[in-house]
Amino acid sequence: MEPNIPLIGRGLDSLEILRDELIKFDRKIVIANSEEGIASQIRQEKIDLVIIGAGLQDEVIESMKTLIHNLNQDLEVHVMEKTPGINPTHMIGYTNEKAVMWKLIKSRK
Repeated sequence: MEPNIPLIGRGLDSLEILRDELIKFDRKIVIANSEEGIASQIRQEKIDLVIIGAGLQDEVIESMKTLIHNLNQDLEVHVMEKTPGINPTHMIGYTNEKAVMWKLIKSRK
């Protein structure tokens, strides 16, 4: 069972490329770059965990986290750490790691 994962980031073009690459790993990925987009996804689909990219401003990240928490307090939200040299491609490995951890945890229940 694969988790359903929204990727939240700045540019839809980059998010579409990342989604396409993650689908090659059989990941279930939806993308959003606005509060309206993520709220719509959470309301319409069963979301298992959320990945927020490091490219967003801190205020936007906090706003997204608050929105997600208000819509679903039990939803796992993972925010990529802002480190020197980070770029959008790092989101692939980060998302894969979080998806595998989610599957491991679910298999133990």
